[in-house]
Amino acid sequence: MKFTKEVVEMIKTFMINNVSDNPNTLTQITCNHFQITKPTVYKYINELVEDRIFEKLGSNRSPNYQLVKTTYNWDYENNNLEEDILWSKDVAPLLKDLPNNVKEICQYGFTEMVNNVIDHSESDALTIHLSVDYLKLEIEVSDNGIGIFKKIKTDLGLEYSKQAILELAKGKFTSDPENHSGEGIFFTSRVFDVFLIFSHKLSFVGFGNKEGIMLEEKRDLPGTSVYMEIIKNSSTLLKDIFDEYADPDKDPSFHKTLIPVELMQHEGESLLSRSQAKRLISRFDRFTEVILDFKGVTKIGQAFADQIFRVFTNKYPDVHLRMINTSADVENMIKRVQSTK
Repeated sequence: MKFTKEVVEMIKTFMINNVSDNPNTLTQITCNHFQITKPTVYKYINELVEDRIFEKLGSNRSPNYQLVKTTYNWDYENNNLEEDILWSKDVAPLLKDLPNNVKEICQYGFTEMVNNVIDHSESDALTIHLSVDYLKLEIEVSDNGIGIFKKIKTDLGLEYSKQAILELAKGKFTSDPENHSGEGIFFTSRVFDVFLIFSHKLSFVGFGNKEGIMLEEKRDLPGTSVYMEIIKNSSTLLKDIFDEYADPDKDPSFHKTLIPVELMQHEGESLLSRSQAKRLISRFDRFTEVILDFKGVTKIGQAFADQIFRVFTNKYPDVHLRMINTSADVENMIKRVQSTK
């Protein structure tokens, strides 16, 4: 049976989108999805192999397939480096065929993360890894320095390195306010489809314009490694993300933030005390709107709620607090302290 060009493209697109999750069963799921024969599927798979979109691994009897991935690696001494020169000289020429919006996002994330290594990491080396396949690209920026969470812990006098992840999630934190705005990680984590920071035994994970989550690694990874991933046909515009967190009634700068309150619950810790609340609301006064996402938080204590929703709001009436994903218990506690005169 001969298919039209459009149908053939539909079949190939299906296989390209599903090969990563089904490397060993791609043939069967394609047959089932389109109700076509194995020889027909093999024909199109072979064409994708010939076009260097797929590569075949394993034996002819038990083949598995994956997208062809091209990788590049650069190692630099952290000595008088300039992030824009590294981008324009080494990376940008390899991405010239990308859509302009994706190139702009990659340039922004790359230069922001490399600048962090140059200015803040106390590292003597910088490693860049770039990986590109038919669907997506990945950029990894690594150093052997002090580690981002340890540095924030030290700069802010925090008790635990885990608390540094909350400060990253807020945005507007920098150890050098005269030369940096503290916006780089906040916005980079929101314009890429996947964003991860690994440092020592902690990692921070973000998925596009969504809340970050904290994970604890079993092994100790020295320095800091930042991983960024974006699909090539992403419709995300850097300007749209900037605008989303700006105040349209004032100057168009960074005025709004979204805080995943769940980051406060270290190892299942309940949110009960004023000291916990004070850590959460630290630097909230730098924003005009703070969105508190209570997803994963089932209840909060009276003192915790009172410090945020009465004491803080009375002291900073110009900072608008907005809550999302609140459970009934959390919502009732907030209403209770707000009703206190």
